Amino acid sequence: MTSLLSPQWRRLLSYVRPYSLRLAVGVVLVAFTALADGIVALMLRPGFDYVLNPSVSGSTLPLVTFPNGYTIYLNRFFPPSIHHVWTIFALTVLFLYVAKGIAEYLGVTQIQYVGQAAVTRLRNQVYAKIIRQPIGFFQSNPTGRLLSTTINDVERTRIALSEYLADLFQKGFTLIVFLAVIVVLNWKMALGSAILVPLVVVPVGKLGKKIRRSSENSQNRLGDLSQILQETVSGNRVVKAFGMEDFEIAKFRNTAQRLLRENMRWVRAAVATGPMMDLLGALVIPLLILYARDQIKHGLMTPGIFIAFLFAMFNAYMPLKRIGQVYQQFQLAQGASTQVFGYLDREEEHSEQPGAKSLEPFSQEIVFENVGFAYDADSTQVLEQIYFRARRGEVIALVGSSGAGKTTLVNLLPRFYEPTSGAIRIDDLNIREVTIKSLREQIAMVTQENILFHDTVWNNICYGLTNVSRGKVTGAAQAALAHDFIMELPQGYDTLIGERGTRLSGGQRQRIAIARAILKDSPILILDEATSELDAESEMFVQKALANLMVGRTTFVIAHRLSTIRRADKILVLEDGQIRESGTHTELIARGGTYARLHDLQFADDDMLAPAQAAPAKLNVTSNSL
Repeated sequence: MTSLLSPQWRRLLSYVRPYSLRLAVGVVLVAFTALADGIVALMLRPGFDYVLNPSVSGSTLPLVTFPNGYTIYLNRFFPPSIHHVWTIFALTVLFLYVAKGIAEYLGVTQIQYVGQAAVTRLRNQVYAKIIRQPIGFFQSNPTGRLLSTTINDVERTRIALSEYLADLFQKGFTLIVFLAVIVVLNWKMALGSAILVPLVVVPVGKLGKKIRRSSENSQNRLGDLSQILQETVSGNRVVKAFGMEDFEIAKFRNTAQRLLRENMRWVRAAVATGPMMDLLGALVIPLLILYARDQIKHGLMTPGIFIAFLFAMFNAYMPLKRIGQVYQQFQLAQGASTQVFGYLDREEEHSEQPGAKSLEPFSQEIVFENVGFAYDADSTQVLEQIYFRARRGEVIALVGSSGAGKTTLVNLLPRFYEPTSGAIRIDDLNIREVTIKSLREQIAMVTQENILFHDTVWNNICYGLTNVSRGKVTGAAQAALAHDFIMELPQGYDTLIGERGTRLSGGQRQRIAIARAILKDSPILILDEATSELDAESEMFVQKALANLMVGRTTFVIAHRLSTIRRADKILVLEDGQIRESGTHTELIARGGTYARLHDLQFADDDMLAPAQAAPAKLNVTSNSL
C-alpha cells in the first residue's frame, strides 16, 4: 500500500481537501457501520452460548475476555430471564441493522460526492491547462490523444477517487473492527491466523506495480484508438473518396487488438489477487477448526466463542480481499493519471511580464524590428531579420511560396508565438509589455479554414462577445453578405449549423466568420488565405464582404492568388524566411524580380485554364476590391 502515499497519489488526494468536512462526516458514518457489524459479531457469543442453551447462568457466562484476563460477564448487560435476554437480543440486532443501513447510505453518498467533486475539479483543470497551451502544443499533440487523456484517463481516476475511495474507507473500518473483535474473542487464534498474511500481501504489492505499468501502456493504446477515430470521422470524405474504408477498419482493428492485449496484462494481474486471498483462507480455516476442536474438548473455549470468531474472521477476510481489489484499482488510476499530470505540469502560453500594460486602441503604426523566429532551439530559423512598418489603415500583402513563413509572421502579431529575436511594436509599445487579452482584443482574423462551432448561427457570430444587441449582429451579418442566406435557414439565426459548420457551404462559413470579425470591430485584421478554397461565385460574395470588413482597418493579407492583392498599399515578398522584395504591385512588376516571376507563372497557368473558367469576368471585378 506504500504507493498510496506516493507523491502522485498525494497530489490526487489534494483535490479532496476542499471537501474535507463532507469527507469527515462520511468517514464517521462509515465507521459507525463497521462498529455496528462488530457489535453484532460479539453478540453471537451469548446468542449461541446462552439463548440457545438457557440452562447456563448469565452470572457465570463470560461475554468478553480481554487478553489481560479481565472478563465481562453477561449478567452485567442482560437480566437472568431467558425471555428478557431473547427480546433484548432481537431488538438490539434489529436496531443495529436499521441504524447501520441509514449510516451506510449517508456515509457512502458523502464520500462518493467528495470523489466525484474532486475529479470534476481535476478534469476542469486539465481542460483549462490544455486550452491555454500555445499553438505549437496542438501541432505536436494529436487531437485523439488529448481527448483520451481529458475523458478516459480522468474517468479512470474518477472511479478510483469516488467509488473505490468509499470502498476503501468502508472496508478499511470494517477490517479494523473485526480484527479487534477476533483479538478480543481469542487472541491466540487471531495471532495464528495473521502469520500467513504476509505470504499474500507481498505478492499483491508486486502485482500492483505491474498493474500500474500496464495501465500506463493501456491508456497510450486507448489514445491511439481515439486518434484513429477522430481522424477518420473528421476526414470521412477523404476516406471514402480514396476507397480506404477497409484499410482504416483494419488499422482500427489492429490497434484495438493491441489495446486488448495490454488490458489483459493488468486484468490477469488484478484477478490473481482474489485466488491468492482464497488460498490464505483455505490454509487458515482447517487449522483453526483443529485448534478449536481441542480447546472446546478440554473446556477452554465455548462453541459460541468459536462461531463468533469464525463470523468475525470471515467478515474481516471479505474486506481484506476487497481492499486488495481496491489497491489494484488505485494502481490503475495511478497509471492513468501519469499523462493527466504530465499535461498539468506543462507551462501555459507565455504569460505577461510583471506590470504588463493594457494596450491602448491602435492609432499609428505597427513595426516589425529585425524579427527572427525558430520553433525551438534545435530547429532552423523560420524568419530572419524581418523589418517593415504598417501604418494605420494600410493593407499589407504577404506573398511567397509555401513554407516561406507568411503564416508564421502574422501569427507573431497576436503572440501565438513569441519572436526569438527582435521586437514587434504597436504605437511604439513592445507587444511583450502588454497583456495578451488587450492585444488580442484589437486583432480579428479570417483564415482559410475558419472554425465554426456546433451551435447556432447567432452564437457563432457573437463568439467572444456578450450582451450584443440584435441590431449589431444583423448589421454585421448584412455587411458580411450573410443575412439573406441566414434568414433562409430553418430557424434563421437560431439554426444549429453542425460540427465545424458542416451544414453550410464553404462560402457561407466564410461569411459567418467575416460577420464575426466585423462584429468584433478590431482595428487590426489578419486575412490568411480567406478565399483560397472557394469557387468563383462564392469568392465574389466573400471578396465583397472582406472589402466591407477592411474599411478603416490595418490589414495583413496572405494570398496565393496575386490578383487579389494588386491594390495593397505594400506587398512583401518572402523567400526562405526573409523579405526579398517590398513595394506596390506596379513597382514590383517593373522591378522584374521574384514577385514578377510569380506573377507571370500564375497568370500563365490562368491562361491555360481560362476555357474551363465559368465566370472569369465576375472574378476579375471582385478581385480589385483588395
